Amino acid sequence: MKRSLYITMFTIIFLVSACSGSQTIATEATSTNTPEPPTATLPPTKTPTATPDSTATIMAQSTQEAEEVITEVDKLLSDTDIPYKNGHLAWQQSESIAINMTGPSRSATIKEIDQNVKADNFIFKSDVTWEASGWMFCGSIFRSESNIKTGKQYQFYFLRLSGLPIWYIDVFEHGMFKSTISKEQKSREIDMDNGAVNQFVLVAEDEKFTVYFNGIRQGRFFDNSKQREEGSFGFFAWQESGSGSCKFENSWVWALDK
Repeated sequence: MKRSLYITMFTIIFLVSACSGSQTIATEATSTNTPEPPTATLPPTKTPTATPDSTATIMAQSTQEAEEVITEVDKLLSDTDIPYKNGHLAWQQSESIAINMTGPSRSATIKEIDQNVKADNFIFKSDVTWEASGWMFCGSIFRSESNIKTGKQYQFYFLRLSGLPIWYIDVFEHGMFKSTISKEQKSREIDMDNGAVNQFVLVAEDEKFTVYFNGIRQGRFFDNSKQREEGSFGFFAWQESGSGSCKFENSWVWALDK
């Protein structure tokens, strides 16, 4: 009886111990085999680099150019009634334009400055160097129709005729003289020397045209018929005899805003 009791007790103790050991092993195995959470790998960070703003650069250059032109206009027109402060720079010359000729010319040689530049009211300025062995003239075209060689237009020009400096504002069409706005005007301000540089400034306000040579006002003239109220710009030259050239530099168009 006692023996069977001992055997029974031993069996119970053995089973309890076995169960406890197997539970410990399972627990340890679960703890040992649990994987660690993966570590996130981030892509390398790029160091930001400055990108030049080309638009801002162009705007800054345009602003500087406009300021330089308005400084020129201030010196010439600050004491006039011309409303130049209400305006903007419409065009500025980047390279000189030279027209070389051998006379007698059958027609004027014309060079358009920029087919996209058109204006009605404006200030047009250029420094013109003339070289010639005979009678010649240099000039500009304004308010021209789209075909600047044959279209209706105004022409402003000055010339040396037997040592006499003369200038005009005329209307041309199909390359032919149609009518005059200023008639013949003499100016002692025009430098007649060969190789001389003469600066002209032409102001157009509706039917009014004001002319300056070398900083001196020459007069104001009117075209009440208003034959052309808007158009393109150009330079031209004509040689009567011998050879010559007109070179246009430092030119610009300042549009007058209404």
